[in-house]
Amino acid sequence: MAIRRGEKATIAENTGYLSDDSDFYGDETTKRDLEARANAFDVEEWHENRVPSLIEQARENLAAPKAEKIAATLYNPYEGEPRAKQLDETVDEFLERLPPATTPATEGQPWIFLANPYRKVSKSKYSEAKLADEAPPDDCANLAEFVVRGNQLLEQLIGMRHELEKKSRGKAKATITKALNVQKDEIVKQLLETAVELHVTTGKWMIFPSPSEVNEVWSVVAHATANNQLGISSKVAPDDGDDRSARLICIYTNDFEDMNDVRRVLLKLKDLGLVQKSKAIYYKCGKFATFLIPGSSKLTRSRCIYLSWPQVN
Repeated sequence: MAIRRGEKATIAENTGYLSDDSDFYGDETTKRDLEARANAFDVEEWHENRVPSLIEQARENLAAPKAEKIAATLYNPYEGEPRAKQLDETVDEFLERLPPATTPATEGQPWIFLANPYRKVSKSKYSEAKLADEAPPDDCANLAEFVVRGNQLLEQLIGMRHELEKKSRGKAKATITKALNVQKDEIVKQLLETAVELHVTTGKWMIFPSPSEVNEVWSVVAHATANNQLGISSKVAPDDGDDRSARLICIYTNDFEDMNDVRRVLLKLKDLGLVQKSKAIYYKCGKFATFLIPGSSKLTRSRCIYLSWPQVN
């Protein structure tokens, strides 16, 4: 029965309140069994063998001393180069020192470089790579052997061309070019196979921001490269005095045959907002596979680009 406001509550006798005589705890047998279990219960043994709850485990983990983080060893094959990020400067300091929109290009330093500091590569490999202004390959790369064998393939192709021109005198130039392209494709195929064999396999994604956007786009690429989110290194073209031409930014991968890694970098570029569906983005084998060999650019340049995704889904 409800108690109206202002009235005193009273407890009536025999209204159903529990007493020691109630059978709420069970019959006599049940109560004796419960009392026996209570008397036999060993608190210390229970506490020693009990399984901690999830909440207790979480609290213990939070309270436990955390292991000290071991600092990662960082590498920079461009260390000491004035047009590259140094290990003792932050990415923001590097970008402030060398903004590509206003940093003038020079004949001796036509690029601004930044290496992925988590990729180990020797300084000597950078010295060799500098010949072509490309990213340093792995330490196992045999650049010297590649140049020798690449030159042999190039000479073979030049000989084929001369022989074909002799045999085809009087024929239309288009006919000669068509026949030469077949031989050229085979030489390029052998050249790339040689690059793979000798571990000269760097490749690059290429994006082309306008001069007004290059600082912003390069900042995104530089931070992602330094944080080990993209490839092995990146580079950007500085100011060449032409405000109308797009600037080239290259994002390097270690192996143009590793399609999983090539695609991973592409998808990361998309996540960063650097891939537009309205524009094509191209992947190109590194210059090692084509441009370190004197005279090879005319023969292989158009065939270096082997992969493009105008639209990335």
